[in-house]
Amino acid sequence: MKGHEKLTLLLCLIWTATILYGEMFSFYMPFLFSCSWPHLSSSSSSNPTMNGKGYAADYVKVAVIADPQIMDKTSLRLPSKSLALEFVQFYTDLFMRRAFFSSILPFKPEVILFLGDYFDGGPYLSDDEWQESLSRLKHMFGLNTEEIHSTVKVYHLPGNHDIGYATLQSHKPEVVRRYEKEFGSRNYRFMVGKVEFVAVDAQTVDANQEGSVASATWDFVSNVSSDRQLHPRVLLSHIPLYRRDWTDCGPHRGSPIINQRIRHNIYDKEVSYQNYITEESSNQLLNLIRPVIVLSGHDHDQCTVAHESKGGPVTEHTLGTISWQQGNLYPSFMLLSARNSPLSDTSLPEEAVLTRLCFLPMQTHIYIWYIVLFVLTILSLLLWPTSGLSFCYHRFDDMVECVRKLINMYRDETKEKNEDENCEYDMIWGSDGSMHLVKKVLTQPVTRTNDIGAVERGNAVMRATAKKSVNQLTEVCLSMETNADSEVDPKKLPPRGSKSKAKVVIKRFVRTFRMLILIAAVNVPLYMMLLFKDWIDK
Repeated sequence: MKGHEKLTLLLCLIWTATILYGEMFSFYMPFLFSCSWPHLSSSSSSNPTMNGKGYAADYVKVAVIADPQIMDKTSLRLPSKSLALEFVQFYTDLFMRRAFFSSILPFKPEVILFLGDYFDGGPYLSDDEWQESLSRLKHMFGLNTEEIHSTVKVYHLPGNHDIGYATLQSHKPEVVRRYEKEFGSRNYRFMVGKVEFVAVDAQTVDANQEGSVASATWDFVSNVSSDRQLHPRVLLSHIPLYRRDWTDCGPHRGSPIINQRIRHNIYDKEVSYQNYITEESSNQLLNLIRPVIVLSGHDHDQCTVAHESKGGPVTEHTLGTISWQQGNLYPSFMLLSARNSPLSDTSLPEEAVLTRLCFLPMQTHIYIWYIVLFVLTILSLLLWPTSGLSFCYHRFDDMVECVRKLINMYRDETKEKNEDENCEYDMIWGSDGSMHLVKKVLTQPVTRTNDIGAVERGNAVMRATAKKSVNQLTEVCLSMETNADSEVDPKKLPPRGSKSKAKVVIKRFVRTFRMLILIAAVNVPLYMMLLFKDWIDK
């Protein structure tokens, strides 16, 4: 197999491994390695309530998802049926569908809880466009499959991108009716095990108290507060509760902290935008509902803060978006364990609800790696030497051999020099006029002040000659050149100048294109198969 053929095979294998990981195996990582149910611990094996599968039998498993915010014509200001919008929608929807079926469903949750913002421009879509987006939402999260309907309970919470803030709800009540017809009431409560979940329409809590938009929400909160609390409660609010400016969000925050922002309509003074509930409304919700934990979304990034209430500190978990197109490089979801048995007298209320944040693959980084690998593939194929790496290997061997001979030559020279410095030579003239040198060892070394040997009748001091060194160095260099030349058969080389540089460049481009076709012939069908495998309903 030739050198460029080996390179093609290697690059083909690298691309295959990259596509398999980026399009399939990366979505299995949360279930296989990085995440688990929070009630699963090393000490659970000694718990007598184990159900034999490694999970404690007295917890209900809940998966929490926030801000899918599926893209539509309002997302990028593109025409509703443009190719660019269809392309972006497909890859955004595909990521969330893979995340749900490959990362979340393998945990086998018994309850799925959505924290709002299913759509991006929900209030501004026509009925037909809204129904089309709803079909995409159900397809992404399997809400139209028998598996979800028969084995999993699903609960929904409205978001500002679904029904708008108070000012929009007061002017377009049909948007609220459309939402409630599909998803049910905006304010409600339900039980999961022995934990009570209270869902509140957070878009209306700061509305004008005299209007009907806010009154319905606060009437619901008052009813919850007046009831005797028999179980620990979890407050569900799409918009996070109030927090002071520059409040630390914990180690999972990936983007800068966003401080309090709230805007009111100049005509009816209703809220037209807010990123946190006001301090007054937040305190009222905490003191009236008395939750042990608060779950929220809206911010698209992870944040964990502690609030003070009359009943003590309350932890709020703001979940990041599950979408990779909503400004968060680290999409996430949450695994929540709700206790299915009453708490003992010695247990803390917080032990009724356990949470764990789980991260999904960083899709943006995966696509960046695809681009980098493509560039490296092109450069490797274009710059790969025609004779492969064998020529480079031989050159390297010659260099090593040259260095070795130079070192040996230096050692021999030093040895001879040392021997000569400790001796002296007497010149003896024969009867025939010839001269003979007789070597005598000195008791004290001879000290010289210059490098020129003195030659005269009598004593003479000799050194290793430069001629000998030059000859040895010349021998080494000639040996290296000879070896280098012998690696390439001159008969196999074309005559110099027989081919122009243009022909060589064209030949390399043709070879590169041919090898790219071979790599694509293997990996493009694999990529397409993985796309449609995950997109088609199972």
